[in-house]
Amino acid sequence: MIVGYDARNAFRNSTALGEYSRNLITAIASRHSVDFRALLFAPSMRGDYRTHFISYANVSTYRAVGINKHLPTFWHRFRLNAALMDNKVKVYHGLNEELPYGIGRDIKTIITCYGLESHRATSPIDSLMWRHRMHYAFRASNIIVAVSDAVRDELLAYGVRAEKIRVLPMSPDGKVDAATADAYFEIYQKLIG
Repeated sequence: MIVGYDARNAFRNSTALGEYSRNLITAIASRHSVDFRALLFAPSMRGDYRTHFISYANVSTYRAVGINKHLPTFWHRFRLNAALMDNKVKVYHGLNEELPYGIGRDIKTIITCYGLESHRATSPIDSLMWRHRMHYAFRASNIIVAVSDAVRDELLAYGVRAEKIRVLPMSPDGKVDAATADAYFEIYQKLIG
């Protein structure tokens, strides 16, 4: 099984969200080393996280190359689909609550949602852009994982259909236990069929 990840948090974020992304990917990669391959797509990386996944043979990293490296965010939002198709990705996991626009129908999608309230506190322009991206991601995703019951309730209030939502609690420090890693892996398997 080949799973592509939005790895922006994994390579740039030093908060619990970044820890959660890194811990989730490494937990699944180590627990399912035979039947799992992770492809991490990140427009840019911070130096201290570049080598985080190097000891995992079933984890590869992809960044924008050529002309795309000059517009990494554009690549990540609008041009990533070609890389996903070229690498035969079957499931794409938006760990940063987003999906690339126009993601192929042959690729099943999942996003992890950490909460809607924090995005409303940003500037009006950022909030409007976020709302547009989230509306697309909520509509296009096959599964939305809420990291708490409160986030699930926010999603329901936002209009997301209940049958799309799964709750997998996130610990405050970003740790991922074996049960959570296995639950995500099971979701990936069900999406592929």
